Amino acid sequence: MTFKWFYSIIIVECLCSNHCKRKVDEPVQTISTSLSFTKNPADYWQVGYSLTNTLDPLQFQLCTFADTSNPIALWHPAVGSNAYYPYTGQNRNSVSQLDVSSQWALKAGQIAMEGSNSGQYSMLRFVSPVSGKLRLKVVFEGVHFGLSTTDVHILLNSVHVFDDNIDGYGGDPSFHSITGSHPSTTYEADLQLQKNDILTFAVGYGTNKNHFNDTTGLMIILEFV
Repeated sequence: MTFKWFYSIIIVECLCSNHCKRKVDEPVQTISTSLSFTKNPADYWQVGYSLTNTLDPLQFQLCTFADTSNPIALWHPAVGSNAYYPYTGQNRNSVSQLDVSSQWALKAGQIAMEGSNSGQYSMLRFVSPVSGKLRLKVVFEGVHFGLSTTDVHILLNSVHVFDDNIDGYGGDPSFHSITGSHPSTTYEADLQLQKNDILTFAVGYGTNKNHFNDTTGLMIILEFV
């Protein structure tokens, strides 16, 4: 994972007799949201799930098995069908991609999350590499053709900064029409972070308390400004 640096130059007029000028570089650091499927954690990302039906950071567990046999790679808690959920995946293609089950699809670079039927959360954590102001934009959307019904969350350490529910399909309309009472939701904010602060993005099984047809898409933009 790499950082891309963009520089803006501010010219500061010095109020001295020779009218000197100095240049100040102010970097804007854009964080890649391309997840690793060879190791976990990787760089500043931790892919995991909650041990029980809670968002308590102390319950966070790392996924240990990555299935990369399909264009949409998936992290699972462990090997085997009994450890399939919760999962977190990503479309690594440059175009929208249908899942191998043909029941849901992801846009290019989009992350997929689904909790377990016992209420465990799918969780993706970003560990801040620096202190500073983070400009954050997040879009959650239902991507299952059976219409996703999930609860979605963003936490800064243990504090909830965003909570909402998804009900419907809000993904790529070339695969399924946009439908439902609340198919997508967006959060935008500037957050002041300290080094090693943790942002958690989580998806649960929703108000109907089952995870059937619950695949939820996640798009994230993070920039230190």
